[in-house]
Amino acid sequence: MWQWAHLLGFNLYWLLAVKWQQPGPLLVLLLAHFLFSPSRQRDWRLLAIAVAGGLLDLSLWQLGLFHFTAGFPLWLMLLWIGFALTLAHGMRWLLPMSRWQQALVGAVGGTMSYLAGAAMGAVQLPWGTANSALLLAVIWSGWLPVLLWAMVKLEGERA
Repeated sequence: MWQWAHLLGFNLYWLLAVKWQQPGPLLVLLLAHFLFSPSRQRDWRLLAIAVAGGLLDLSLWQLGLFHFTAGFPLWLMLLWIGFALTLAHGMRWLLPMSRWQQALVGAVGGTMSYLAGAAMGAVQLPWGTANSALLLAVIWSGWLPVLLWAMVKLEGERA
């Protein structure tokens, strides 16, 4: 039950982050996660994944793939924290998949997340939608399997 509640909760979290772009509600939801999580200690270790994801987006912003009206946003870093926690809870079903299947999920899901954010006005894609989508698909086809591998290593389990 927790897995499905977490996955649905992350969708709400993502929508709040992208639509309102305010850190307050995201911080409240993160607090709720840590209050109710069955694995708080493990979850703290997963913050390394959020830092890695935030650094990736920061790099892509510096390269000009993303443009944010007010500079690099705090809500995006908080979104990465929510995503890292969701990998370990609501998206554990990805672990038994082969690497190529994880790559496919990453290429489609990761890219669609950014394109949806752009459609909602949270980010602009100066390189154009098609070019950005292609680059994001390539990045996320490798990034999701790496994040899943890192999650398993941070949890202390074997892949």
